[in-house]
Amino acid sequence: MAAASLRYEFDGLNRLVIRDPSDLLQPRQVLDGELIVDRDNRLRYRLRHTSGKAASDGRDILLDGTWKLSPAHRLGVVLHPQAEGARQAVFLNATIVDVKDDALIVSLWRRSDGGVRTSQTLSLSGRWQADARNRLTFLVAKSDGAEDRLVFDGAWSVDRRHQLLYRYEQPQVGRQPSAIHTLRFSGMWDLRPEARLVYRLDVESRSAFEFQTSLQSASLNAREGKIAYQVGIRLSGGRLVRQRVTLFGAWKLNRDLSVSFEMPYTDGRLRALTCKGTYIWSTRHAVSVQLMSRRGEPLGMAVTFSRSFLDDAQLFLRLQRLGGDTEVLGGVQGRF
Repeated sequence: MAAASLRYEFDGLNRLVIRDPSDLLQPRQVLDGELIVDRDNRLRYRLRHTSGKAASDGRDILLDGTWKLSPAHRLGVVLHPQAEGARQAVFLNATIVDVKDDALIVSLWRRSDGGVRTSQTLSLSGRWQADARNRLTFLVAKSDGAEDRLVFDGAWSVDRRHQLLYRYEQPQVGRQPSAIHTLRFSGMWDLRPEARLVYRLDVESRSAFEFQTSLQSASLNAREGKIAYQVGIRLSGGRLVRQRVTLFGAWKLNRDLSVSFEMPYTDGRLRALTCKGTYIWSTRHAVSVQLMSRRGEPLGMAVTFSRSFLDDAQLFLRLQRLGGDTEVLGGVQGRF
């Protein structure tokens, strides 16, 4: 690695600029090369020409450190110090353009050999989760098992197709107006006890946002076809943004006495949340189901089915014959 006294930065085309405070004859050196992220999520600058101080580590200059996200949503690295002195941060001139269940993808400007501006993408691997303030965070995986935490310090929202969206504003160079970018997370909602709401990005991955919420109402009517939550997102500086999350769908009382809530997602996907519960007759023509999770934990809500809402008269008569409180079993089913 180059000497610790060197100072690093990236110019507008993401070329590595090295400054040597001790060299008055050559205080600034602009290097031609390409940025890469290796398999250990370390930032490297691959030189096209190896000469001078920058070539002391071979073809690559390793810019190893802790990944960081600035308040303006600029991605950078706080470099590990190699000697006594303050740590330095280098930020890429990049835009976060896409998210996967296990990756964060940025696009940055480059210049080709012919002088044409081109774009290049870099991908960090890791996992997504929500922090204690209900903010979205990405944990960058490190080779030693540690994780660098990138906090998206802004409010998120949910569209009518139940997709989680994050919009952020990024300042532009010069007098150009700030650009608005939207990140779309493709996932599925799940219900948890104590009014916790989970958005899973992939069933088999560790990426999931678990939000602390409060129910708008614990008494639900099957005919209305919705579950409403209130979420507080605590941003830096202590500002609280209140977000309402409403899940829309169709309640169904199944023949095995389970209850399902079928929600539409993007691209025409449908997913049914199927719960177990305890049945209680609220009136002669309506039954209320106290919903429980897959593990039998109370979800803190009850949905009421009226006889006129059900299209299965035989099922309703079966419930009447059973009478009393009836505990039923269920699970979670998905259809994509």
